[in-house]
Amino acid sequence: MTLTPKDVFLIFYIGANMHPKNKLLIPMLIMLVILPMIATDIYLPVLPAMGEHLGAAGSSLADSLASYMLGYSLSLFLAGVLADIYGRRIISIIGISIFSIASVGCFFASSIEQLVVWRFFQAFGGGSGTLIARIIVRDVYDEQSQVKVLSYLATGLVISPIFGPIIGAFISNYYGWRSIFFILTFISLFILITLCQFMGETLASNRRKKGLQLDWVLSRWLALWGHREFAFNTLVISFAWAIYFSFISSSPLLIQNLHKVDPIEYGYLFAITISGFIFGTIFIRRKIATCNLKSLIAISGAIALISTSILYILVLAEVGALPVKLFFVFCTLFGIGIIFPATQAGVTRPFQDDIGLISGIFYSTEMFFGAVCGYMLSMIGVAGWEITSLIMLIAAACIVSLSGLDRLYGANRTNGILKIRLK
Repeated sequence: MTLTPKDVFLIFYIGANMHPKNKLLIPMLIMLVILPMIATDIYLPVLPAMGEHLGAAGSSLADSLASYMLGYSLSLFLAGVLADIYGRRIISIIGISIFSIASVGCFFASSIEQLVVWRFFQAFGGGSGTLIARIIVRDVYDEQSQVKVLSYLATGLVISPIFGPIIGAFISNYYGWRSIFFILTFISLFILITLCQFMGETLASNRRKKGLQLDWVLSRWLALWGHREFAFNTLVISFAWAIYFSFISSSPLLIQNLHKVDPIEYGYLFAITISGFIFGTIFIRRKIATCNLKSLIAISGAIALISTSILYILVLAEVGALPVKLFFVFCTLFGIGIIFPATQAGVTRPFQDDIGLISGIFYSTEMFFGAVCGYMLSMIGVAGWEITSLIMLIAAACIVSLSGLDRLYGANRTNGILKIRLK
């Protein structure tokens, strides 16, 4: 049977207008979330080899990670604003298209400076999918289901750091580091075709914004930071991301260079360590029906603080083999795995409109913290276990402090209401 141009058009038209809650929705959302993350995880094992080939030092390679987080942050903010104007579907398609073009640019990069620029645009395109996937969850599912679906997306995120470094190590071992960007181009094109055919629009036409109004965006941005729930959840996930990103961006040096581990062994060690995150997402999925979100955040923050404190003490005392250090990183990431879906669900609960903008500011702030950590590590030059564990410890302490302040504010507010009622 031969397909005519009209048949092809109908296939894509029907796919584009499928009911948002179709069976392919969650797999598509997972793909959107995974793509920009695997673009970093898959090339972590080859950073040292890439640096040798391009004649770049470790700090310059850290710049490629930091520029990626900066592009990610900008993408998340803009995608959130534009998704409320033009819809979720078209913005995600444009973003993945930019990602594909930038991946080709990374493949042909002949210097570290070119790689840094193309990595920025790679994140600038891919970050939109990460945001829109979570906005769609807010559009389609009820409050109880949102946390469960977000935990699935968080679990999907762990597929990237668990399998990405292992896959990257094997691919580069046989075909060189450039082949990684060829694979990313192929994956992004597959996702792009899938979106064009099967992704439906989830934003109702009567809820779209009329156009881009910068003064409104600025006033809304300022108002959101004055909202207790928004500020709490945004700052908590940002410090949690600072912990996560500090480890993954330093891990090639911490594991490969300092402990003389080859890329394939690094991939396995990294995967085992990062699996702490997935156990955290499984834990929250089982406890969400019986536990308060903020209680879960407080508990997970305490776990992260205790684990990073022990890790920092061991590093300062120069005791503990690599498996011991990685065990406490594993425990820390368990807490982070709880925090991510909890804050993602909690940040939009008080709001009914402007979900794209709210989510954009939320996630872009998170990635901006990662960019700051990346540039800090780049400026330090050679960031060993001492510096990395210290950054993780400070971030964990900030999470615990935020939870304590939020509880104190809530208690004072409740006492004030009681006093008014007694009068």
